[in-house]
Amino acid sequence: MSNTDIKAIFERDKDLLFQEITTLRSYFDLHIHIRKRRNDRLEILNKAPAFFGLVQESLLHSTIVGLSKLFEQRNKNGKTIYKFLNFLEVNHSKIFSENAHFYDSFHNIVYISSDLIESHKAQLKEQNPVLDNLFIWRDKSFAHSDKKYFEDPESLGEDHPITFKQLRELFELATGILNSYESAYNNSYHSTQATNTTDIDTILDYLHKIEPYKREVNQLLREKRRNDEN
Repeated sequence: MSNTDIKAIFERDKDLLFQEITTLRSYFDLHIHIRKRRNDRLEILNKAPAFFGLVQESLLHSTIVGLSKLFEQRNKNGKTIYKFLNFLEVNHSKIFSENAHFYDSFHNIVYISSDLIESHKAQLKEQNPVLDNLFIWRDKSFAHSDKKYFEDPESLGEDHPITFKQLRELFELATGILNSYESAYNNSYHSTQATNTTDIDTILDYLHKIEPYKREVNQLLREKRRNDEN
């Protein structure tokens, strides 16, 4: 395989992983945002509780299944962070120039090297306790129905807890790893922050705004019906 082909694979996989992380993060952030809007738009959300409940459940379901695929070590067909690092481990010298580097959060120069790739793998390994729980959620609840958790869904979270903070840290870790190589390769930074999370506010705020008028209209209609009956 030529260096040109190797670089093309690197660019393709890097961009696809960025895109996947951005999509999953938009699911997660929207789930969190709807939960937060309970504080000031609970009345509106309760107009269609089944709908909004299903939306939130679906968003969290997609987040957990997607993150499981992204961080899975044994995934023959899909693109994962591990596969990306394994590819770099073999081919980084053909992709990056000898002095390719980026600056870390402390403004230190970090060169692209086998040691860097190993350090990223070590960071992933540190997340194994969280990832193990994530895989159990996927395998015993979402992909398959484990008898215990099918009959008692709440026990899944008790036996294998996952916090929103931990999920957010997984997003940040994956984004940080990819941006190390993005920065050294393109001298750029790719944000995976969702930009459409607050779109739903347009609907919730509009419905909240017209709710008082809706009550007045309904009251007038009721009075009209009573008058017509008399």
